[in-house]
Amino acid sequence: MTRRIVTGNNPEGKSYFVQDGPSPTRLNMGMVINEQIWIDDPAKPDPMAAKDPVDVGKIHLHPPDNGSSFRVVTFFPEGHTTEISHEELAKNMSRADDGGVFEADDPGMHTTRTIDYAIILSGEIYLKLDDGEMLLEAGDIAVQRATRHGWYNRGKEPCSIAFALKAVRITNE
Repeated sequence: MTRRIVTGNNPEGKSYFVQDGPSPTRLNMGMVINEQIWIDDPAKPDPMAAKDPVDVGKIHLHPPDNGSSFRVVTFFPEGHTTEISHEELAKNMSRADDGGVFEADDPGMHTTRTIDYAIILSGEIYLKLDDGEMLLEAGDIAVQRATRHGWYNRGKEPCSIAFALKAVRITNE
């Protein structure tokens, strides 16, 4: 579980710790645990005064228009899952808003309208594209620019990745 520390300013303008603990939106989806850390939504009138933007009950794959999001995703090795009941899995899957981008023909492959900055925190994982795949290990950083891609853990240990996503406008459609 990722520790999330959120800061803010009190009414006197002094900085303080707003939260220290796990994200309120953590979804166990069997082979993947997705922890939403923060969402920046420029459409909100005063994002500094707003309630926790992550405490919305859903995991959104795409950040808001002109916004960004930050999450930590742990991918378990292929063929391994976390201990989760079918009921809990169904409940958590209904909380995931993938925008319909995951492909039925090629599970895991998807296309996003985001630039994704992916930092491999631990383990190793394959980043698959249309023309091949590449092994990434702890410390590697990938910049995924609104391309069709998928993440596959073929190792023996879980792989955790920090993702910062920035919404982009696709002009070549």
